[in-house]
Amino acid sequence: MNSMTISAIVKKDHATVDQLYQNYLKSQGNLPEQERFSTQFQQELTKHATAEEAVLYPAFEKYLGSEGKKIADEDRMEHQTVKKLLHKLKETPVSDSQHRMIFDELMTNLTKHVAGEENNDLPKFEGAITPDLSTSLAQSFQQAKSSIAV
Repeated sequence: MNSMTISAIVKKDHATVDQLYQNYLKSQGNLPEQERFSTQFQQELTKHATAEEAVLYPAFEKYLGSEGKKIADEDRMEHQTVKKLLHKLKETPVSDSQHRMIFDELMTNLTKHVAGEENNDLPKFEGAITPDLSTSLAQSFQQAKSSIAV
């Protein structure tokens, strides 16, 4: 059984998404590779964001009370911005110069969102829940991700 915390799972996803972006950047000039990394990025981010909204944000609200609701609402708003850019990225061919610009803008927004989650939201949340609950939420998060078709 997986015994990672919810924070560890979320951070691992953040690192995976960032690595896919870095791989995309390194493959400039190789359209098939760029296409592959961009598509993987879109799939991973879609699964991750959907699982956060299904599992993590409701848990923030449940275990952090009104502050948790505020955090979840802010995170959902940030997700809306990211989702709009993700949709634009999906609709723009890799061969179009706009693809890179949209990808860069998306990463700028995502980096800010990730920093807030990793430096503030998740530590606060882990401090309010038991290790067993954190592990259980991590498992629910993984199940939610695996049930999402992209």
